[in-house]
Amino acid sequence: MKFYRIVFLVAVIALSAWAQEAKPQKTRPPYEHRGFFFSAGTGVSYTDLTARQNDSDESWDETTRREFSGWSAPTFDFKFGKSMANLIVVHSQFELAVYSGETNYRHVERSYSDGVNIFGISLPKVNADEDKSVESNGFAFAGGIGLMVYPFRNPRSVMNGFYAGFSSGMDAFFVSADDSDGDINLASFYTQYEVGKDWWVSETWSVGVALALSLHSFVEDGDAYSGGDRGTFKFLIRITRG
Repeated sequence: MKFYRIVFLVAVIALSAWAQEAKPQKTRPPYEHRGFFFSAGTGVSYTDLTARQNDSDESWDETTRREFSGWSAPTFDFKFGKSMANLIVVHSQFELAVYSGETNYRHVERSYSDGVNIFGISLPKVNADEDKSVESNGFAFAGGIGLMVYPFRNPRSVMNGFYAGFSSGMDAFFVSADDSDGDINLASFYTQYEVGKDWWVSETWSVGVALALSLHSFVEDGDAYSGGDRGTFKFLIRITRG
């Protein structure tokens, strides 16, 4: 429900700003964020993921933990939308990244029915305890919507072009390891926080840099992931129109 409330809030802001921008203009003012918006970014990103699976009943317990961390170079980020009032941008967002890293795999099986009781304390019998690390490759694709704010509108200000952004959407993440025990397939909701700075190179085009942090919340699925988290940090070089 939190994701849908975010979508609704962004839609309301977009409609309000669009209504204010509806006044006809013969020409687009130079060095201002108005009209069609497009941004393409490429750079590097680092992601760290932990996924846990647990299955148990009264007599036994089985726990699996997978941890993947890796780098992607290049990472790609695309935004399409509308810039309004030389202040805000409402946009769709698409991201693509291929990661190279390592998966740490830990699997433990315990049997309580075959365990021992010492002074009233039940100690389970460990039937399996496997711990290994394998080389892995990851693939991530994300799509969502977002809002960017350019608060410094004076073109003579040294802060002109600075922006802060927020976006939210869905993400698919797949890890293929040298050993299939390290494979991971997950879908998640993500929230991304971004700051950056653009410099005008023409009346409508600019180049810039950005830093972004994405936090992911897993979607429950048939694999019964009982918990986990994923965070991604990105540095991007951007080219922007609008």
